[in-house]
Amino acid sequence: MNTVDSRIEVFEVLSGAPYLRSLGSVSVGLEPVSVRARSSSEVWVANHVSDSISVVNLATMSVTATILTGDEPCDIVFAGKAGRAFVTASQLNRVEVYNPANLAAAPSIVSIAGEDPRALATDGTNVYAAIFESGNDTTIIPEARVTNTSMNPYAGDPNPPPNSGSS
Repeated sequence: MNTVDSRIEVFEVLSGAPYLRSLGSVSVGLEPVSVRARSSSEVWVANHVSDSISVVNLATMSVTATILTGDEPCDIVFAGKAGRAFVTASQLNRVEVYNPANLAAAPSIVSIAGEDPRALATDGTNVYAAIFESGNDTTIIPEARVTNTSMNPYAGDPNPPPNSGSS
């Protein structure tokens, strides 16, 4: 994604060096923040500032539809037998559910008991939303507990070096 330029960049993955080949770019809405493949030829892009989803055909490298969403869409997943599209509307604290076969239909609304739902994940059947500000009394772990060398998997080192590759 090229958020600053309001585009998605499309690449082909190659088996050898240089490993990536640019296929081009497609202009989408303002501040694209997430892209999800619906199929091998279609991706949906969440445009955070435009409050929209751009449906992009990768064969023609063009936007085939623009779906107006609630305030500040952040992520998209496809789930269920019908492959419904689930989209977070972070400022409205909800997930909007769209039918890709009928983009003109109003979405179903799932209210979220938390502030700013952002990322979504799915196992194909269930959809999970990550809440940016849940207000659910998140646990704070005291430093003494974290640095206790008898209670960590890093052979006595309470704070292993990042990106060491061995832990």
